[in-house]
Order: sequence, then C-alpha cells, then structure tokens
Amino acid sequence: MNRRTFLSAATFTALAMSMASAVSDRAAAASRTAAQDRADALLARMTAAQKEALVRCDFDAVAGLGIPALVMVDASAGLRGEQGVTAFPVPVAQAAAFDEDLAGRIGRAIGAEGRGKGYNNLLGPTVDLTRTWHFGRQSEGMGEDPLLAGRIGAALTVGMQSQNVAATVKHFAAYTQETNRFFIDTEVSDRALHEIYEAPFRRVIAAAPTTSVMMAYPKINGTFATQNPALFDHLKKGLGLQGYTVPDFWAGDDQVAAARAGMDLAGLGSGAVSIPAGSLTGAIPAARLNDAARRILVTMFANGLFDHPLPDPADDVSTQEHRALAHEAAIASTVLLANRSPALPLPATLKSLAVIGPAGTDTFTGVAGSTYVDPGAWTTPLAAIRARAGGSVTLTHAQGTKGDLPLPALPSTVLRTDTGATGLTGAYYAGAEASGTPITTRTDTAVDFTTAPVSGLPDVWSAKWTGTLTPTTTGLHRFSLLPAGTTALKIDGRTVVSGTRQMRRFFLGPFDYPLQGTAELTAGRAVTLEVTYTNATAQSGTCGLTLGWQPDSLIPGAVAAARAADAAVVIVNRVAGEAMDHEQLELPGDQNQLITAVAAVNPRTIVVLNTDGPVATPWLNDVEAVIQAWYGGRATGTALAAVLFGDIDPAGRLPITFPADPGQGPGTTSATYPGSGGAVSYAEGIAIGYRYYDVNGQQPRFPFGHGLSYTTFAHGSVEVAYDPAAEAVTLAVTVTNNGRRKGTEVVQVYATLPGAAAAEPRRLVAFRKVTLAPAAGKRLTLTIPVRELTVRRSGSWSLTPGTYTFATAQSSRNITAQRSLALG
Repeated sequence: MNRRTFLSAATFTALAMSMASAVSDRAAAASRTAAQDRADALLARMTAAQKEALVRCDFDAVAGLGIPALVMVDASAGLRGEQGVTAFPVPVAQAAAFDEDLAGRIGRAIGAEGRGKGYNNLLGPTVDLTRTWHFGRQSEGMGEDPLLAGRIGAALTVGMQSQNVAATVKHFAAYTQETNRFFIDTEVSDRALHEIYEAPFRRVIAAAPTTSVMMAYPKINGTFATQNPALFDHLKKGLGLQGYTVPDFWAGDDQVAAARAGMDLAGLGSGAVSIPAGSLTGAIPAARLNDAARRILVTMFANGLFDHPLPDPADDVSTQEHRALAHEAAIASTVLLANRSPALPLPATLKSLAVIGPAGTDTFTGVAGSTYVDPGAWTTPLAAIRARAGGSVTLTHAQGTKGDLPLPALPSTVLRTDTGATGLTGAYYAGAEASGTPITTRTDTAVDFTTAPVSGLPDVWSAKWTGTLTPTTTGLHRFSLLPAGTTALKIDGRTVVSGTRQMRRFFLGPFDYPLQGTAELTAGRAVTLEVTYTNATAQSGTCGLTLGWQPDSLIPGAVAAARAADAAVVIVNRVAGEAMDHEQLELPGDQNQLITAVAAVNPRTIVVLNTDGPVATPWLNDVEAVIQAWYGGRATGTALAAVLFGDIDPAGRLPITFPADPGQGPGTTSATYPGSGGAVSYAEGIAIGYRYYDVNGQQPRFPFGHGLSYTTFAHGSVEVAYDPAAEAVTLAVTVTNNGRRKGTEVVQVYATLPGAAAAEPRRLVAFRKVTLAPAAGKRLTLTIPVRELTVRRSGSWSLTPGTYTFATAQSSRNITAQRSLALG
C-alpha cells in the first residue's frame, strides 16, 4: 500500500468513526432531553411533601406516582455482599489494564448482574486518585493519573448504565486517606482541586451526564464536602452533572445543611437519612428542593429505571461469558515489573517447580470493605499452577509464610511477670497515655480482648503490659498486634510492632487488619516484653487488642523446597481496605526474609506481589522476576498461571508509581500526611504521582506506566498536527513488534506544556493498547483534545500560547519519540 492510499484509508476510517460518534452523541443527547421533559412533567404533579419524601429516600411515600425505589449495592469490582456473582479484579487493576473497551465490557457485566440480583443503583465506579502510598483504599481507585482514572471510569459508568441501572461515581473529591477520614480538613489549592482531583469526575460526567455522584467524607478547605456549596457548584455547573448527588454513609455532620448546599438524595437509603419528615420544608429554598427532586427523577428516567422494572432476584447471575471476562481482565492487569535472564515465561524444559507462600484458599482475591466481592467457586493459584504444569513437572508447595494474617494469641506459658507469676503485669490508665498513676494493676494471662478487660474504665483509656517472654525455639519469631486503637510492642527495648487501626476489621469483607513484626530470639533466653495500647484512636465506643505469636518459622521448609526445584514462585501479600492506611512500605511480617532466603538457594526465583499497591523491594536484585498481580478477583489463580507459563503476554502497566523508599512521593511530613491539627496540607499542588517524582528529581523503583512484555516493541517517528475544527491535536506513530511472539503494548503519550503554563514537567494526554503478532506493525492515530492541554488559573481554564511537546512513551520515564507543535 503506498503512502497516499494509506493516508486516504486512515482519513476515511477516522471520518467514519467521527460520524458514528456524532450520531451516537446526538441520540444520547435526545435521550437526556426526553428524560428531562418526563422529569419536569412528573415534578409538576408532585407536592412539596412528596418531593421531600423522594429526597429523604422515603420511596413508599412516592410509590403511588410510579417512582421506583432506588435499590443500592456497592459495585466497584462486582456486587459486594452477594453470592452467585462475578468477582472482577479490583479497580486499580482495572486501571492497570489501560483498556477502555475492556472497562466498558466489565461495566456492562456488572450492570447486568446488578439488575439480575434486583438492584437498580450501583455504587461505583470509584475514581479516587492515589496521592500517597499510605492510602489503604488505593486499590479501590483508578491510580494516580486523572486522565487514566477518568477514561477508565467513564467506560465503566457508560457500560453499567447501558443495562438500565444508575451508577454512582465516587468519591467527590480529593479523598486520599483513611486516617481521620470523617473529619480531616483537606487544604488543597483551587488549581490542584480542578486539574487533578475533580478531573476524573469531569471525564466521567462528560461521557455520562445523567449519572449520580457520591460526595466524600473529608472537609475541603474548611467545609465538609457534603456541605460545601463551591464543590456542588463545580460539580453541577462546571462539570455539567445532570444527575443527582448523594453522601457517603455518615458523611458530614448536618444533612439539612448538606441539602441546602446542593445535596440531592439525602443518603444511601432511608436508613442513612436522619432528617425527620417535614423538616426540609422551609429549611431549604423551594427551588433547591425542586432541583434535588428533579435531578433524582432525571437520573431515573435517563437510565431506564421507570421503563425497565427490576426482575425478581436470581440466585446466580454469573455467566460463563462474565467469568471468561474476569479471567481476561486479570491477565490484562497483570504487570511484569522485572524479568531477568529472562526467567519468564517458565521454560518448556522445566522439570520441577516450588510454589511458596499463601497460594491456596488463603490467597487474597479482593480488598476488604465496600469493594470486596465473594469469588464463589474459584481456582486458587496453587491449583491453577499445578493444573497448567501438568504431569511432566514435579510441583511442591511450601507455605513459607502466613502472609498478612493475625497470629494466634501469645500463650501465658511463656510469659512471666516481674514477680514470677504466669502472664504479664497489666496497668490500666485513664486517658490516652499509659503514664501516671494507674486506675488498677493486675496480672493478665494474655493480651487478647475485644471489650474493656477491666470494669469501670473511662471512655478513653490506655494500658501497659510488662514482663518477660522465654522462647521455646531459636530463630525468627513473628509477632502481630490486632488492635482497635493505637499500640506498640517492644522486645528488649526495641520496637518490633507499632501502629494504629481504627477497627480490627471493617464490617464489610472478611479480612482482619493486623500489624506485623519479627524478632530473632534464642530458646531459653528470656527477653523483656512491653505492650502499650490506647483506644483513643479506635472507632468511638470500641476497643480491642490481640498480641499474636508464631514461634516456629516456616521459612526453612520453603528454603528446602526451593533448593530442590528448577524454579521457585514466591507469592506474598498485604491486607488493605476501608478504614485503614499503611504505616509501612515494607511487606508485612516475615515475607521479605522469606524472599531473600529462597533467592539465596534458587537462581530462578519469581516473586508475585498480591498487594494493593507499591511495597518495598529490598530483595529486587536477588530475584529474577517480579509480577504485580493486585487482587485479581475470581481469576487470581488462573490468570497468574497463564502468565507464568507464557500462555499469554502480561498486558498490564502500572497506574501507580512505585517508590524506591518510603520518603519518596507526596505525604512525607506529618503536615502532608496524615495531617496535624485536624488538617492535611496538599502542599505539592498539582504534582502528585509521577508529576511529583519529575518535579523533585526522584528516581522511583518502577515508574508510572511501566510494564514489561514477553516480546519487544519499537515506536517509530511521531507526526503531530492540530485540527482547529475538532479543537484537537492528532498524533500518529507506528508500533512494531520486534520479537518472536505475540504481545501487547500500551502506547502512552505525554505532553510538556510551555513554561509560561507553570505546569508539571509532563502529563499523560492519551494512551492506546495494541496487540501485535510477531514482526507485525500498526499505525496508530491518537486524538488529544485541546482541553487536555489547558491549565486552571484565576478560576478559569486557558490554553497557554507557545510550544507543546508530545512524546510517545512506554512509561512516564521511558520516552520513545517526540515532536513539538506551536499552539495558541
């Protein structure tokens, strides 16, 4: 094909796609207009009391008008709390796929299953951004980049709502930590709020204006998000939301003030609404009540809730197609971080394989909290690897570590008080500090309670347990603390475990939230032990602490298995979820020691990180390959096996920068995380994620967008042009598979703005995923709306005149080609 013919075909294809998109957009706009007209007609028939009842989620009071009740379910990775549904990979894994088409299909599947289970309002997707590695809910969001989060979130939303259900996108806005999440005051600049934290919602709302949006917990610049008129103004006028807003559970402190500020639906169901009947009339303007009721009705009409009544709930709505989609998504999100030799894929000549770590039913398939989905019947990594290895490979499993689980309570038989009694001396104090004169002192046989262990303690109390521990074995001992509050364990004066958990586990999802540590101890040699605790940081009215112990290390058995095998796959994990943050970047417990010990005896050691995000990798240079598996849902095992044996290319790319040490990235001071004096400062402004690393000259462990393939790709020269009619820049590049096997590449496009824009060094403005056969090439054309190149100044958006540089890349730090263009 000559160049003229090629360009003509490309132009024709682009024109056809543009025409199809325009037709689709016109149809969608017409549908929204019809929904608004129907909402206005119904609103005109409603009394003030009926409008208020609708806002208060009293659907019984408006049933006579034909208004359906909103039946809600959390739905970021599938349907939380249900059985007979499909557990998809967690949202951050969905973002790691860098694939809008895949996200749309996941959205349609979740929407269909939601309807099949009797729900018409799906609480998802979640497009919260990751600001720091501490964030306990980072796996529930879409990574650190607003363009990626917004485009994947938009595809999911459109997919869900195509099934005649309403989506609720969450959480608006700047929600990036769990510590003090209900009351923290987020101090964020207008520019950062708009360019970064609101941006994913802008893209979702542009694609689905009649969706609904859930407001976040924190205060924004002094006012709760749920009661912040400026936020509602941004959301409805600035971003163009036509649907309704709704608060998260227990968000804010005044639901009437929230309704006055711009909240539409007062809560997530009638049980979450504390506004008495009749109390809104007169408390908020009639126009505000009308607007709130209208937005609820528009959302319902536009998404088919009136015209498509819910069916009776089915027992099982997970289809074979959906299960295959979950497997595809888990593979698409798997990121190959490192691969030396190369160690992967495992060779056909492999004769023996050791699988080490939590690889059975103790594998985490999801995140604790509102995103957890029961995987139902699923294939564990161990079973999937065994099946794929077949009879020609001798496979052994060694536990090696219990992973991030709480340990059995430390028994009194190894504990002694200073007077020689069995157990520990417990001193209990009023207040948050275990100091001064205790209320009472006694001997406790164990530290293991979920209610106040001493009667008569005040609402806020603390305790200290002291004594000696005499080990029965020599070697590495594991310790865990499972608190509701703040706690620390010292052995011979050295802090072994410390940290805070608001609760021992979140009430949704099956996982506990332990704190972990290790110590080398000698059998028969007594060591001093001190445990401190306060319930001051626990969920109000609660307390609890279990001191756990594992005296017999599982590492020697894993080393023996690894030494006898041709290759060793070490699976490690970390618990994450709602109402907890990570206080350490390290893998919990003895998992780093396990990896180091295995790598010392097996030169082909492959590490699988089944975590929610970045962890420290002190053993990186000692192992041959590292895979980031996230929490892959029901396909966690089958996807891993397929990638290990090379049945398919690992297709994921990092949506989060992995720091080289805990001091990298935003949030490295107490003021910037978790905050001080009730406020947290987003002092970095727009520089979060890879932007921060670029601005501050930090070298990450693995950059945003990084991910290896089992083949190699080349990006050709770049062509860029400005289309004034479309108000967009088009970029063309040829991608070639230079290897001997089929593989998947993610072409990323970053823009550098003129210096006068005072912008970040580069920002992601486009991406495209492409799968190519060996030696095949493909010309890609990517469109970059000028809107992606604007900056926020003095309350408005503008394009800075000057030279813009557009670079193709394989990660934020691996630029392949670039071209400049004058704009403005």
